[in-house]
Amino acid sequence: MSRDGPEPNVVTYNLLIDYLCKNGRCEEARKIFYSMVQKGEKPDATTYRILLHGYATKGAFVDMQNLLDLMIADGIAPAHHVFNIIIFAYVKCQMVDQAMLIFRNMRQQGLKPNVVSYATIDGLCKAGRVDDAMSQFQQMVSEGLTPNNVVFNTLIHGFCTIGKWNKAEELAFEMLNRGINPNAVYFNTIIHNLCQEGRVMEAQHTFDLMVHIGLTPDVISYNTLIDGYCLDGKITEAMELFTGLFQAGRTAAAKELYMSLVDSGMQLQVEIHNIVLGGLCHNGCLEEALRMFQGLLSKNIQLNIATFNTMIDDLFKSGRKKEAMDLFAAISANGLVPNFAMYKIVMVNHIKERLLEESDNLILAMEKSGCAPDSSMLNAIVRRLLLRGDMSRAAAYLSKIDENNFPLEASTASELMELISITSKGDYQEHIKSLPEKYHFLLKPNNM
Repeated sequence: MSRDGPEPNVVTYNLLIDYLCKNGRCEEARKIFYSMVQKGEKPDATTYRILLHGYATKGAFVDMQNLLDLMIADGIAPAHHVFNIIIFAYVKCQMVDQAMLIFRNMRQQGLKPNVVSYATIDGLCKAGRVDDAMSQFQQMVSEGLTPNNVVFNTLIHGFCTIGKWNKAEELAFEMLNRGINPNAVYFNTIIHNLCQEGRVMEAQHTFDLMVHIGLTPDVISYNTLIDGYCLDGKITEAMELFTGLFQAGRTAAAKELYMSLVDSGMQLQVEIHNIVLGGLCHNGCLEEALRMFQGLLSKNIQLNIATFNTMIDDLFKSGRKKEAMDLFAAISANGLVPNFAMYKIVMVNHIKERLLEESDNLILAMEKSGCAPDSSMLNAIVRRLLLRGDMSRAAAYLSKIDENNFPLEASTASELMELISITSKGDYQEHIKSLPEKYHFLLKPNNM
């Protein structure tokens, strides 16, 4: 300033110091500070606060502490926001013990900490001292302060990180009781961090906690956890998450999740494709499932027989028999062999449609492939043949039942006796003789 101009006052100095600090020029700001003192201009609370904030931002902790001591010695009582600046600076650099000293110093100056001052809770949690953080929280509540969502979220995160799920749950419910609603975003952060550390089971516990307190996990929650399970080789657990979405009727969410995983380039296990296709089918989205199925085939993604089972079964259930049989015929072209479940799906349809010739051919194909029919399948064929009155063919299948030591089901025996009871006397003996020998006891003189 010119000699002829007015001398700068504290407001002018404060503006200059603030400008320098905001531009990272704390050394110059300090020189200006001491220059004003030498010129007899007394710094006020604002001057100290500005320079303290500059030191805190730069991490100049020695200068920051010395300036705080000078401020107190100068007879200026630091206000809440001054202590909060220093506490935050220490917490940010994980210097929790120093932050706690300032916290106690604050009390010694006759100030009660406010909610912001309890940034020490965050620092303690990040340092793994969650029990100490909880003590701070309890002290805060006892002093009549109302914890905000940041304090609650910090503690919940801390307890989740050390596996104290009951404490995390208690805090979550207390949070709700105080009218503070936790959100999925914060829990997603916890789940992500735990998965990144390879602690997938802890992430699952956090996910379960969300559900327990009434939060609906979003696509990010599922995506993060499924990714964690897949990276950890826990495919079954990843599949269960998809299944849970479909079981809850959240088909749209399941589709969105699936597409986000595909778009991310993640190599999904065939079991996950199967769950999504099955979920779409069971929730009335067959057309969408077919498009997805054809898309997978066109991308040369290796599917398994369970994939075909799902699609063929739902095509039959939807009355689209020709498409189902065309897909059944295409199984071998995709390098797969029908399993028992596949044969059973087709056989159930043949029996339902009374396609007995086709049933015979299917049984032959099963036996040729080493996939023998089971008791329920053979009994079902026998019942259908008996209903048609075709005793001779029924007898052939009854022989297969005996050869495999399968039981004759009550409903099958009932159909057999029903047919015998309405058979004319002339045909009766021939029918009985066509049956396996174990049924010849029915050849009684009084029945002839």
